[in-house]
Amino acid sequence: MLWHMIPGSRSKLLFSSLLIFGALAAGVMIWRGLPTKEAAIPIVAESVEVEEIEVTRNQAVRVPENPAGSGSATSGVFDKIAAEVSHVYEQAAPAVVRVRATDGNAQLAGTGFFVDEQGTILTAYAVVGQAKEATVEVGGRGFPAKILGRDPRSGVALLRVKAGQTPYLLLGESAGLRPASAVVSVAFPYDLKAEPTFGLVAGFDVKYLTRFFATTHIRANLPIKPGQIGGPLLDSQGQVVGVLMLEIDEGKACYALPVEAAAKVAADIERFGEPKHGWLGVGVMPDRSRQDRGAPVFVDRLYKGTPAERSGLKAGDEVIAIGGRPVREPSDVLDSAFFANVGEKVPVKVRRNGKEETFTIKVAARPESSRIVEPAPLLPDASGDAGPQGIPVRGN
Repeated sequence: MLWHMIPGSRSKLLFSSLLIFGALAAGVMIWRGLPTKEAAIPIVAESVEVEEIEVTRNQAVRVPENPAGSGSATSGVFDKIAAEVSHVYEQAAPAVVRVRATDGNAQLAGTGFFVDEQGTILTAYAVVGQAKEATVEVGGRGFPAKILGRDPRSGVALLRVKAGQTPYLLLGESAGLRPASAVVSVAFPYDLKAEPTFGLVAGFDVKYLTRFFATTHIRANLPIKPGQIGGPLLDSQGQVVGVLMLEIDEGKACYALPVEAAAKVAADIERFGEPKHGWLGVGVMPDRSRQDRGAPVFVDRLYKGTPAERSGLKAGDEVIAIGGRPVREPSDVLDSAFFANVGEKVPVKVRRNGKEETFTIKVAARPESSRIVEPAPLLPDASGDAGPQGIPVRGN
């Protein structure tokens, strides 16, 4: 009825437009008052979500406040290594000493360590050379040391001081070492305090460049500084497994004489006043068609007038064992001769014409030393000239 009461078509059109506009406005107001899905999510939840993303992004560069409880394997490994090295260092340091000596015009310096409570010190030949006496620094005090004996061939020297009851290091076993075995040295660099150095065993060699060793040496990726030759190479238990003998690769690595070899020479010096090196007189060669360890080793020649020549061995015999030690490569023969005692009868097991036979060699004293390593100048002394620091660097 309201529609019929509106006069004229123009007025009716205007009225209908107003009705449509009003309906639309009311619809918008009603829609805004209704709860929507997006408005139902609390704002605080959105904030939490953003914070979680930020934490995830920063975890790779943030250091946890509590590494031990963070569950990070990398941090745990580093902490364990540091703790182990620190423990070995603290236990060994009191028994490690600095050694000084004068060989002619050369001022030598190096490291040594006590091996018993009577003041016996094991060190490297390069640290004392042919000096008549040496001085040992123990706890900041200097003590005159008697040189009991020295061996240029193996690189060992034995000293003793009168300093009351001394702390000492236990001798371990190097036979259990393998490539990647962890080792620690404790020694005196330059004129500084003793420091720990951590490294890994890299291999075992009888020759380095033009230098030949008397027996197999331990090669370790362990940095060595001037003054640290003669120091102990230790295992994770703090026991001596070697004596530092030679720095290589500009001090980035080193060679160490196995503790069993050092102990053998030291025992000879204690007993006889000098080392007694055994001599078999047999030359061997590997099966050159095979490069792997364990390839057959054959007798190449028997030196004239030697114990091997009188034993019944023949060239071409395949060597299986010497003195109970298996022979898997030529260096095993060298090691067997080194550890044999002069006058000892050593059984040699060989394979000849497909059959195993055993011959006996009576070990003789070695007639002459093989090539050795000697100390060479490394650091300038007080006069500005280069002075030896007890580090052998060249073959003689």
